[in-house]
Amino acid sequence: MTAPTTTLLREWKRLSAEESTAITLRDWDHLNQLLDEKSRLQVLLEDYPGEDFTEEGQAIVSSLMSTTELNRARLDTEMNSVRTQIQAQDRAVSNIRKVDRAYGSKGSENYWQTYT
Repeated sequence: MTAPTTTLLREWKRLSAEESTAITLRDWDHLNQLLDEKSRLQVLLEDYPGEDFTEEGQAIVSSLMSTTELNRARLDTEMNSVRTQIQAQDRAVSNIRKVDRAYGSKGSENYWQTYT
């Protein structure tokens, strides 16, 4: 018979593998759903003391620690990429504003007045 903790840990492992795929695909909505599911599992696992974990469960926990670290590193890489994109877009917006201030409209004046 499989211990309840082992069943919960197997599900956590499945979710972690799916989490890796979601990060790769940049499917942030799905990633959030997976993280919510893992949070619910965590609450259930907190009901069991450490001695309730079988050897198989302990092996799964070791595997999960590695997978979680890899997912964290991959997610950090994706976050850095997004930050870089945001910074580039912020610079572009700033440059557009500078150009607009230098050459843009003068409020209520129409463009014909600038040529006369």
